[in-house]
Amino acid sequence: MNFEGKRVLVTGGSRGIGRATVEAFREAGARVAVNGRTADSTAEGIAAMNVDGLVAAPGDLGTVAGCEAVVGAALDALGGLDVLVNSAGVAEARSIETCDEAFWDKVMNINLKGTFFSIRAAAAALRESRGSIVNVSSTSGLSGDANLSTYCASKGGVILLTKALSAEFAPEVRVNCVCPGWVDTDMAKVYINKSDDPAAARAEIDAESPMGRIARPDEIAASILYLASDAAGIVTGVVLPIDGGSMASG
Repeated sequence: MNFEGKRVLVTGGSRGIGRATVEAFREAGARVAVNGRTADSTAEGIAAMNVDGLVAAPGDLGTVAGCEAVVGAALDALGGLDVLVNSAGVAEARSIETCDEAFWDKVMNINLKGTFFSIRAAAAALRESRGSIVNVSSTSGLSGDANLSTYCASKGGVILLTKALSAEFAPEVRVNCVCPGWVDTDMAKVYINKSDDPAAARAEIDAESPMGRIARPDEIAASILYLASDAAGIVTGVVLPIDGGSMASG
């Protein structure tokens, strides 16, 4: 997949799946704007990647103004936009009894509102370039998980947003979505390390997948690049689980 000269914005690009996606796009020749929540976290993420040619587009995607500022910074730095990857997200397990309004708003604002308004801010530039959007949802948006009701609701919203906008933007802009299951990121490690027996928790998670392990961030990135590439020129409105077969056999 060749992205030479293409202009890409990756939200949540300073860590996890986002970071792997930034690295993959750069390796494929793209110019990439990296978003982290703050200027410091974005700069630290870029420095840790040790990759040339990245530009910073920091900002809090939990507000409309923040989304517009992030997209605006990317457009200013890159001179336009060919690909938007919405990877920024938060996850935390809470029962419904312990989920207050502030928690609900935090999760929804980053995961769903941020995705929606980042797309809105980038829409004109993407229409002009006949570009592509790839949203990062989750298998938790396809099936319910106990104590993750807020997260499930937000990621389910991303899936239906993808489908609706794929119809709205066609044929100028393609809109697709990946749904990772467990991925070997800091987010997963936080959950595992909170367990009384982290090694047993990791083994249990690995065993949930017919492939016998959880995904690597670069494997999710590879699917994102495919969906954004010319090789997927007829592909839009797709919701792609990447979970080692867990959904197929669950």
